[in-house]
Amino acid sequence: MMTSRAVLVTGASSGLGLATALHLACRGFRVLATMRDLTRRDELDREAARKGVAIEVLQLDVTDRASIESAVSIASERCGVLYGLVNNAGVQLRGYFEDVADDEVRSLFETNVFGTMAVTRAVLPQMRKAGRGRIVILTSIGGRIGAPASSAYCASKFALEGFGESLALEAKLVGVDVSLVTPAVVPTDIWGRNRGVARGATSPASPNRAAYLRHERLTDRVVAHAATTAMDVARAVEAALTEKKPRLRRVVGRRAACLLSARKLLPGELFERLYAGTLNRLARRGPETAGA
Repeated sequence: MMTSRAVLVTGASSGLGLATALHLACRGFRVLATMRDLTRRDELDREAARKGVAIEVLQLDVTDRASIESAVSIASERCGVLYGLVNNAGVQLRGYFEDVADDEVRSLFETNVFGTMAVTRAVLPQMRKAGRGRIVILTSIGGRIGAPASSAYCASKFALEGFGESLALEAKLVGVDVSLVTPAVVPTDIWGRNRGVARGATSPASPNRAAYLRHERLTDRVVAHAATTAMDVARAVEAALTEKKPRLRRVVGRRAACLLSARKLLPGELFERLYAGTLNRLARRGPETAGA
């Protein structure tokens, strides 16, 4: 049990953040679950009560510096130096790049990249002074391998991979470990009510509309048959927080791991040809079962 170890989790109102906050609380961590909109805390409160665990909920908008400073200050007042930070808050943006507006890309990066950096910047000084701490950044398989209709989203996740890898080298010198948790496709609200779609993606005027809709149908099938769960991701986060020597990268999901292994082992041009060919073939015809 680790009741003395306080962990701040961003984006905990649903999906991976909610599952992670609950799991860590069940494992004895003191969890400070944050979310932009506190009116969306009902599911977290209900599940925490059902599991018999206490979770402290704070308002935190990763795109608002004052909100970040306030949440981190309150967390520090209550718990002292934070032991862990789980950067989970993020949004999705679907659409072919031609159909994604500049303001949509900027908004995406404000949350996924700059928001993660801002929260990390607020927490890191106290960890450095304490000479210990764990920072976990949730990325995506889309941060390691690109995908059609996800160019902007993948760009944001690739950015997080580079940020996390570089930060790990810096933070290690002062006793802080950084881990990148890279999930495969996981059926959560980000594919449902929180699914972000570019304004121009489905416009009749878009030359990419038909291709985009084909890839969306394929994506829906992948999500429907995904084998990786939010609990799998939560367990990976726990491992990053508790292992004596945490790994920099942790891929969650067997098929994602196989895909990354194939990319590593096959000659680059061969992998790209096979990967692109498979995606296009599935998008045109679409199997009734596909997993990730």
